[in-house]
Amino acid sequence: MKGILLQYDADGTALEPVIRNGSLCTADTLRQNQALLLMLHKGELKENPAVGIGISDMLLDNDPIYWRTLIKEQLEMDGQRVSGVRLTTTGIEIKATY
Repeated sequence: MKGILLQYDADGTALEPVIRNGSLCTADTLRQNQALLLMLHKGELKENPAVGIGISDMLLDNDPIYWRTLIKEQLEMDGQRVSGVRLTTTGIEIKATY
C-alpha cells in the first residue's frame, strides 16, 4: 500500500511527514504502519481508540500467546493479510501484506 512516509522530528519526539523538494514523499507504508500499530497504545489514536498494541507493556509479561494474538488481530484490522507472527528473544517477526 502506498502512503505518506513519516519521520521523527529533530527532537525525536513527534512524527512528521517526509517532504523532499517541496512535495510529500509517498512509498510503501507496510512496515511503517506495522511499527505504528506496535508502538501505539489503545486510546492514543483519538480517531480510532481501539487501534494499538502497546508493545512496551509486553516487557516482563509472561503470556506470549496473548501478544501474538493481539498483534495478528490489530494487523488484520488494518487490512493486512497476516501469514505469521513470531515472538523471539531478539524481536518480533511479522509476515504480512496488504
